[in-house]
Amino acid sequence: MSSGAKVQTHFIEETIPGTTPSTGKWKTARLTSNTLSPTPTTEVSDEITDSRLNQGSVTTGMTIGGDLVGELSFGTFDEWLAALFYGNWATDTLTVGSVRHTFSVQKAFTDVGTYHLFKGVHAATGSIEIPEEGKITLTIGAQCLDYEDKTTTFVKGAADPATVTPFMSSLSVGDIKVDGASLAGSACVSAMTINIDNTLQIQRCLGSGKLGPGALIETEAAITGTVTLAWSQKAYSIWKEQIKRTKFAIQFPITDSLNNKYVFDFPSVELDGELPSGGKRDVIQAQLNWTVAKVAPTIKREAAATL
Repeated sequence: MSSGAKVQTHFIEETIPGTTPSTGKWKTARLTSNTLSPTPTTEVSDEITDSRLNQGSVTTGMTIGGDLVGELSFGTFDEWLAALFYGNWATDTLTVGSVRHTFSVQKAFTDVGTYHLFKGVHAATGSIEIPEEGKITLTIGAQCLDYEDKTTTFVKGAADPATVTPFMSSLSVGDIKVDGASLAGSACVSAMTINIDNTLQIQRCLGSGKLGPGALIETEAAITGTVTLAWSQKAYSIWKEQIKRTKFAIQFPITDSLNNKYVFDFPSVELDGELPSGGKRDVIQAQLNWTVAKVAPTIKREAAATL
């Protein structure tokens, strides 16, 4: 019998995609959920024999992947954010690029002693959910190149412990600005989402010796999201610009209780959405979908000053 409290996740960045480094420090992940799993693709036989019984199946491929879900906290997921953006942190600023980062990830059921290694783990998709009230969550949709398992750990040496920075909530979101002007007092934002899809394409290679694909190739970086606005004159003025395909700049900080901060900057987004509706007891809100156009967004990290 196994307990969810005993499922531990460790990871290490790879130098060669799909190859677990023989040296280097593993890190302990802070997650609320890890659904990484190998899933075989099978086909049944169509043979006609002297029996009406199913003639069995054969494995024709393997999908290896799942979601890594955590509560957003400062410094905890910076490597994964870089992988998601295909970029590097430069002077504490991250933007979309073409730099591939992959990881080896161990999912360990420590109470029953089974250890599962996912290799060539790509951050295929990602989402940040900022609810009206509650914790901010980050989900990395991972796709992997290979997999193996055994009854002893793959982690070599003592892994670095998990970070201890406090997780962030909806109250951590600071002043939201559109085209440099604060929305405070004119258009109440009640919820937001940020979604990134690297549109990975799977390349199968015969004779590769891997259970998974031969390569995962990134194509378009599709960055979208939603924003929920209380309906007002300001919300109306933003909403109506969708017809002209007006582009807006959106910027906001997320700051934890220790004053560590991420600043999200989207210099050019297009907005779409229908007129809101509701019953006589409802507060009218407009949910607008936004799409990044032409100019890459950035994330800037600012650690709290130390005395």
